[in-house]
Amino acid sequence: MCKAILILLLVGSALAADTQDHKAPNFASDAVWIDTGSAGAKVPHSTKGYRGHVLVIDFWEYTCINCIRDFGVLKRWYSKYHPYGLDIVGIHYGEFPMGFKVQNVRDAAQRFRLPWPVVADVKGSIWNAYHSDVWPNRYLIDSNGDIVMNVKGEGHNRAMEEKIQALLAVDHPEVGHIPLDPPEDTFAPQCGVPTQETYVGIWFGRSALQHSDPLHEGDVVNFPTPPQPADGEVALLGKWLIRQDGIVSESGQDEASLRYHARSVYAVLSIENPKKPVRLTLLQDGKPLSKDEAGVDVRFDSMGSYIDVSEPRMYYLLKNPQFGSHLLTLKPQGEDFVLHSFTYGNDCQQDFSEI
Repeated sequence: MCKAILILLLVGSALAADTQDHKAPNFASDAVWIDTGSAGAKVPHSTKGYRGHVLVIDFWEYTCINCIRDFGVLKRWYSKYHPYGLDIVGIHYGEFPMGFKVQNVRDAAQRFRLPWPVVADVKGSIWNAYHSDVWPNRYLIDSNGDIVMNVKGEGHNRAMEEKIQALLAVDHPEVGHIPLDPPEDTFAPQCGVPTQETYVGIWFGRSALQHSDPLHEGDVVNFPTPPQPADGEVALLGKWLIRQDGIVSESGQDEASLRYHARSVYAVLSIENPKKPVRLTLLQDGKPLSKDEAGVDVRFDSMGSYIDVSEPRMYYLLKNPQFGSHLLTLKPQGEDFVLHSFTYGNDCQQDFSEI
């Protein structure tokens, strides 16, 4: 699951127990390399090929907002330190089924304009070798191939940048004069504490669906007019197919309503038929969105605010002027619309490239 926590692990702590001699495991042969980053050059396909360089391995997932918000940090590091021997390899391991399709990963790497090579870890071999369990998850590897730091989660990147500088400065003392990124604390109390990530399917035992009876994979349920959902819960109206990874609109006249508190809202959405986009009407507190509430994927017409769901990805739904509690209602104008999850942003998580 996509988590926004911070854990720093240095060699000699819990991380050391998970690695043999602290050496970075090699990249699995069953992974698919996508060497189409803007850097363009041929790159090694093994960790040994990076000996003599400092390497950041970034485990990411293309629907994960915590990963997307931190791409700007990685891009700054790459720009500042790549000329002195820093390399980055992005390891993509999927959370939802869409994340295991290589073309989706390739499209996402190009959309996010990642300048480093990306690996589609479709079988999870690299993910498992590094004992990774969260996105984003970064491992810093020195020029000898040893793991020297592991940072899990979004934000709090100063410690890793300082370590990158120290490693590179052994051969390039001038690196010490490069300004560090400004300190950041995206989870400070003044930022606001938003609703936790909201899974709509029945996996992880974390389904947010408001329903009195147990739900099972494959159930098709006619939901009656629901009561108002509690914070972090989703109330359904109409006919929905229940899946492990989400829910599917069956009638084209269905609704899903989410109560949340946050500044921004994002949703992982897809469609069953890729040749048949579904228009998704959006209401906040019972009204069409205003333009100062709308995320970048929202469009407007005489009927109000909507999103055209045409590809499996994370969509930017709401970017409110201020942090607050609201009721978001989604009305798919067609069947075979799939709702997977919602994630959120606080007041300190707004300044990033929304691609």
